[in-house]
Amino acid sequence: MEDINEIYNAIIRRLNTGPSLILEIAESIEKDTLQTQTITDYFIPKGEIKKTARKFGSSPVYFLEKDREKALNLLMQTLTSQEKALVLKIREKKVVNTDSLSSSERYLSQNLIDFMKKVSAQDSQTGQKVDYLYEQGLTLDSVKDIINAKDEKAKKPTVQKLIKIPAENAAVSNKEHPNILLENGFNDPKTIEKGVFLCSYGPHNIKVIVQILDKKSVGRKDFINAMGYGSMYKTIAFIITNADKIAGNKGFGGMVNIIKTKL
Repeated sequence: MEDINEIYNAIIRRLNTGPSLILEIAESIEKDTLQTQTITDYFIPKGEIKKTARKFGSSPVYFLEKDREKALNLLMQTLTSQEKALVLKIREKKVVNTDSLSSSERYLSQNLIDFMKKVSAQDSQTGQKVDYLYEQGLTLDSVKDIINAKDEKAKKPTVQKLIKIPAENAAVSNKEHPNILLENGFNDPKTIEKGVFLCSYGPHNIKVIVQILDKKSVGRKDFINAMGYGSMYKTIAFIITNADKIAGNKGFGGMVNIIKTKL
């Protein structure tokens, strides 16, 4: 029987090299992705291993606290331009009154809990509550100081206490690509995640994974993500992309196939 502490130490050694996806951890401990995710998630309550709520492809990003910023920078690659703009706004202003945000920004924030948190501030005189978004790295004391400093300039009463608001899990809207899929011989697409589909393919309607990547370059990380989806659904994966630069898929055999086209 394997020593659970040895497995834990192997995972920590992997994460000490930097933020990792579940397939990369699986390669390190020589287990399949489902076993690896179950084992790694089991260790998270110990406090040393962290994971993101948002996924990079089919996997959360696992990391140690020292690499939180690296993990978030990796996740930034998954954000839309509107999401990136909101993240940058929160990073710049540190604390933002949600009343100053558009309805779309407030909606987007629900899917960005790795980057920002929500808190309700109570006015010390009126008892009125106001909601704020703040950068995830700030402490509540820091948030309170920033709010009070802003209110002092605006000659508003100070905040007496902050009430943390649990994160909401809103569904992320998906942009469908049925024409691209059909044009390349993939039928009956079912959306798994944004830009990732389970389709029927070939004369025998074999179920395959298709990932659509609208980006300038496709690298090893993209192949690993696609292979992760394939492993999850026990099938092969295709990447449809308009990338100018595509890394060699040596080492992935026929598990990840590239189709280059206009998107």
